[in-house]
Amino acid sequence: MIFGSLTISFIKRLTVLLSLFSFTLLSSCATTNGIKNVMLPLAVVRKIVMDNIPGGVRKESMNGREITSQYFDAKEMDVPSETARERGRAVVTILGSRRPYTIQVVVTREKRRKGSKKKYDKLGEDAALTKAVRKRIKDALDNRPADINVIDDFRAF
Repeated sequence: MIFGSLTISFIKRLTVLLSLFSFTLLSSCATTNGIKNVMLPLAVVRKIVMDNIPGGVRKESMNGREITSQYFDAKEMDVPSETARERGRAVVTILGSRRPYTIQVVVTREKRRKGSKKKYDKLGEDAALTKAVRKRIKDALDNRPADINVIDDFRAF
């Protein structure tokens, strides 16, 4: 009788532990800042991102999949600004080794310190700006002409 109750207690604890572990794993892997199932060629995706990133492109990773914007005015995304009172910077990452790609967008916001012209304090990720940049890129991806890359999309058979 004692052995049976210990087994049931162990199974209950193991079930709780496994459910907590799986919840933590799944919630940490979820990305809400992404545009999923992008079926366009990588070169086209990169070009669209670089054309629509606010403030222009500051740097690009060696493999071309992480694109960082210039600082831009947090109130007007199209105005590049190194000296605005509040500024933002977007980092767009193209995930996936082949199609379909996922495009992850993160925008961080900074606020200039009082009495300083060049020192800024990081305010963290800005959900509203991230959503606006993500929408801008998604709209550009959706409005792409269908026949822009005939060679890549051509199927012989």
